[in-house]
Amino acid sequence: MMIIKNAKVVTHDMQLKEPWAIAGHVHDSIKNTFITLEDSEGNIGIGSCATQNDSEESVKECFDILESFSSSLVGKELGLNENTFGWIASELPLNTEANAAVDIAIHDLWAKREKKTLVDTLGKKHQSFDTSITIGVASLEKTIEMAKKHIGSGFSILKIKIGDCVEEDIERMKALFELKPEKIKIRVDANRGYSKEELIKFYEKTIHLGLELIEQPMEVDQNNEMLYFPEEIRKICVADESLQNFDDAVRLLKEPKPFGVFNIKLMKCGGVFAAKKIASLAEENGVELMWGCFDESKISISAALHTALSCENTQYIDLDGFFDLGWDLIEGGYRCENGIMSAIERPGLGVFS
Repeated sequence: MMIIKNAKVVTHDMQLKEPWAIAGHVHDSIKNTFITLEDSEGNIGIGSCATQNDSEESVKECFDILESFSSSLVGKELGLNENTFGWIASELPLNTEANAAVDIAIHDLWAKREKKTLVDTLGKKHQSFDTSITIGVASLEKTIEMAKKHIGSGFSILKIKIGDCVEEDIERMKALFELKPEKIKIRVDANRGYSKEELIKFYEKTIHLGLELIEQPMEVDQNNEMLYFPEEIRKICVADESLQNFDDAVRLLKEPKPFGVFNIKLMKCGGVFAAKKIASLAEENGVELMWGCFDESKISISAALHTALSCENTQYIDLDGFFDLGWDLIEGGYRCENGIMSAIERPGLGVFS
């Protein structure tokens, strides 16, 4: 066990390499909130979070919650156990992002005290994974341009955002598969954009091309509609927004399963400890894992990578959120060479300022 002596919370505006637009508003930066914890021996752990909705209101709410809760951590005896993380979850029941930041800082601090990498503390099962790199909803021409750029940079897995227009999505897929070298894999993320009929049409027109995965094709309230599809479709469909927490995992694992793959995000479930519980349950039920993120600091991206590498049933990672950022509070955390991500051999998360 370890006793927390100090806790500090800050929010930083992080410039994007390229602005992006949503709902008519252009974003040229995003905000992440950071928490540092110091134990009674002077060791320091750091955690961070990004809100699922990067509005001023949600960021301020997250900061205020963490700032208020941080005083409760001082003098507290903590460990990597159910008592610690159950207490945190009970204190922060409505903000999984804040929960995740605290959880990550505790894991980083604990591993540093052990003088181990976090993945070694958790139990390493894998050395590295290829991450996908995302191409947003765009014209066919822009999609091809971005695909060539990413392939030229060494990435071997492209994730294409779809879901606005199924006919255009099909044409983009056909063009991409004509372009790509044989070794390149393509996944798609429909972001809940398809109806049942549109998903059938997209699948029938593209599956022969060699499509790897279809992420969250329909709305969360249509999970039962997924059972309409044969297993050959469901097994390549990924639960993203449908999987927020452990209770969701329990529901999604009832036979017949609506999805063949779970996408776990630390910001959704509340951090490493909660993610490991979902991962273990999925492994017991033969479900493969993908690990995802938002636009996040290397701190939480590294935490997701270390966790992914500690889970036997991890098959996919989609941890490209840091690549959008032009600045971060820290360095290190992982290596990424030609799209292959691995943890660096430094204690904890391996991050440094």
